[in-house]
Amino acid sequence: MSETGVPAKTWLTTCIIAALIVYGSLYPFDFRIPTQGKGPLATFLATWDARPGLGDFVANVLLYLPFGCFFLLGLRRDSALALRLLLTLFAGAALSLCIELTQYYDAGRDTEATDFYANTLGTCVGALMACATGASLHGPLSDKVFPRPALLIFAWLSYRLYPYVPTIDLSKYWKALAPVILRPSLNGYDLFRQAAIWLTLCILIDAAVRGKRSVRLVLLFALSAFCAKVLIIGTELRVAELAGFAAAFVSWLGLINLPVRARVGIAGVVLCIYVVTLRLEPFQFQPVARSFGWIPFHSLMFGSLTVDTLAFLEKFFLYGSLLYLFETACGGHRLAITVVVAVLLFATSWIEVYLPDRSAEFTDTLMVLIIAAIFALLPPERAAGSVPATRTKPPDADNPRQGQVRGSP
Repeated sequence: MSETGVPAKTWLTTCIIAALIVYGSLYPFDFRIPTQGKGPLATFLATWDARPGLGDFVANVLLYLPFGCFFLLGLRRDSALALRLLLTLFAGAALSLCIELTQYYDAGRDTEATDFYANTLGTCVGALMACATGASLHGPLSDKVFPRPALLIFAWLSYRLYPYVPTIDLSKYWKALAPVILRPSLNGYDLFRQAAIWLTLCILIDAAVRGKRSVRLVLLFALSAFCAKVLIIGTELRVAELAGFAAAFVSWLGLINLPVRARVGIAGVVLCIYVVTLRLEPFQFQPVARSFGWIPFHSLMFGSLTVDTLAFLEKFFLYGSLLYLFETACGGHRLAITVVVAVLLFATSWIEVYLPDRSAEFTDTLMVLIIAAIFALLPPERAAGSVPATRTKPPDADNPRQGQVRGSP
């Protein structure tokens, strides 16, 4: 891929992310002029010392994290790193400030400086993540970092380890382990659910490192995740997670000698069954259908920002993993796989009109299309051991035999 091709795709990804941020921040676009307001700037400055809630602050950080990452990746690498960081930080801060001031005129939205702080911090963290991966998708680390599986693993960690705040309270450690030691319980569905997710993670970790020490890395990853759930406030460790990982790990070891496409395909089928089951449980269908929602992300706009962000990350992991596993198993055919997964989610969303307490809408189908577009904009992953193509020097006009195949006349 050319040096100019990757930045062009990266900027397109950045624009898509920015558009999603604007859409999610200003929906339902019910603009009006407050009759008794102090003005957008005065309202914004009045909240400069407000104390934000942890959930909303973390959600706002995560919202701008991909923007900061891809914005920095799109900048030219021949510029100074400090300059690129400053430009990225300025872009994220400017986008957040414009949205916060515009929200003053949007009914149901609040203008708060704390959101601006969190958005700017998220942009900074995303930019630093880009620096950690070589500050370019075609940089010296591009042969070692495989963005699709790594991005999916990051999404899983983001929603599973919330709120990311560890504690040194020993009583909390005991509470986190109590469901395993004092109240162990396990049913077939929870076991299948955890096994499907952990089998997918085993495949993704193996794909991220191309089989290099993947067994030890999977064990280390699982141990770190379980320890984190013990250390982080508000989280518990359950028997289903341990048993699910054990079942998935044993299954993965049994599949590891199969061809790559075969074992990835099996994992994709297992995950697909789980996703369909998740979307249609508890299978208590009503005789009368509710209306189907065609407005994207409508249900995510009126709930808790924290819950909605975690739900988005979970769906990103599940749907993105389906796309990745099936595309790998089929040896490509990205467009066909995207259409199949999108149709599957649209069908299950349509069936949800007969399920109580479900938001049957077009959002999940659109999410698959967005994830597929992001995957398409990421650089292709070279197979293990492949050598990047090099540009050959054209034959010298003064030496007509240069460049001919040996033995040719």
